[in-house]
Amino acid sequence: MKNLPLYLTGMLLMLYSVGAYSQETKEGSLSYLWELMGHNYPMLTEKQARIEEFEYRKKTLSTAVLPQVQLQLQNSFGTFAGTNGAFFPIPGVFNVNGNVEKKPGASGSTMNTFGSVLLDWKVSQFGKQQKMMEAAGYEVGEAQSNYDASLLSLRAKMTRTYLNVLYARSGLSWADKNVLRVKEILDLSSSLAEAGMKPGADTALAAAAYLQAMAQQEDWQGKYAAGQDNLREFVPGLSGALLLPLEMYRNIGLPDQSLDSVSGTHPFLQVLDQRFKYQQSQKKVLGRKQLPSISLLAGLSARGTGINRDGRVDQNFVSGFDNSSRNYLIGLGLSWNLTGLYTGSLEKKRAQKQVDAAQSQYQLQKLQMNTALQAISSRISAQVKQVEKTKAALKKTLNAYDLYLSRYEAGLINLTELLQIQALLQQVEKSDIEGYQELWSQLNTRAELSGDYSYLFNNLK
Repeated sequence: MKNLPLYLTGMLLMLYSVGAYSQETKEGSLSYLWELMGHNYPMLTEKQARIEEFEYRKKTLSTAVLPQVQLQLQNSFGTFAGTNGAFFPIPGVFNVNGNVEKKPGASGSTMNTFGSVLLDWKVSQFGKQQKMMEAAGYEVGEAQSNYDASLLSLRAKMTRTYLNVLYARSGLSWADKNVLRVKEILDLSSSLAEAGMKPGADTALAAAAYLQAMAQQEDWQGKYAAGQDNLREFVPGLSGALLLPLEMYRNIGLPDQSLDSVSGTHPFLQVLDQRFKYQQSQKKVLGRKQLPSISLLAGLSARGTGINRDGRVDQNFVSGFDNSSRNYLIGLGLSWNLTGLYTGSLEKKRAQKQVDAAQSQYQLQKLQMNTALQAISSRISAQVKQVEKTKAALKKTLNAYDLYLSRYEAGLINLTELLQIQALLQQVEKSDIEGYQELWSQLNTRAELSGDYSYLFNNLK
């Protein structure tokens, strides 16, 4: 009967909480919050934009097999004095035809028009196009793997924040129970002091302990509120309190420990694997670039000038369209950068070093992840045993506290002894909460390393 006030107070608090939750709380399971987070997080949208960028790049490369058609039109005014001799035709250098015998007194400049359409169709690049497309495909794959890896990292980060909220909520519940216990001690000490069975100093000591318990309660309320604010980073539209799965959080089952190696399909490894394959394809591209290209060439041109066939020169604007001539040209062309035979070999050696570096990076990442996974599995096994022992210690400490409370009420012990056992109970309860939080944090780390969050989904709902 001595615990009846405490029991009734706890029931009232629970009923109040249920009523408040029914009006203000929202579902707070881990999977539900993940769904709310969706794919609108800025980091994810940035990675998605990268994927689309590389997809467009791949499509751009695919258009290289199409004929390249160039149109040129010009209308110019200038001299037309020709000269004999040889020169190197460099793009952008204008050309003047052979000498024209103009009539005495005729102008030395006139109007000219020129138009041309040129077609350059690379009918054979000896596999360069295919290898470039293959490399672009690996770039898309790497961007997709980057997205998956970022999503997994984001889920791990959100889960850590979510576990911190659960930890703060458990701490707040622990602080609430501690306030009720100390309040019961304060009321009991006051009654005994009024009856002359205990000194009045006991009341002051119990009041100090009560104020300290209330201060701890305020601290945990602040931590809980801050945790919910941090969670809104991932779910901005979240408002009101969350209906958290505290019972499942405090009654964790025995996790599966069969997983001892990281899968090759893990997003963190896939990023490096796609990069390795891209570097390999780049090496092949450089090898094909040393080969020539064969093109089908075709051209049409039309030219007009103000110089008549009889040598008369006309400077009118429209005269540039007179005396027209049209030509066409069709043929095959071969282009081969012979210097590239030497520079290409150096580039291939450089590319091989990049391949070796990417392969080493992949092997290092896999080794580190496997080692971390095995280490965290060992920690989880030990943590499960710690949680079980702490739970047993808590049960015995609760029984001891009830006995000491009865002995204090009967006047067999003093208040200092009762407060000491109450402090021990408080410490064991906090160790119990911290043990659960540490175990859940380790499970989150293991889920990130394995890429499998099914256990957390099934046990935090």
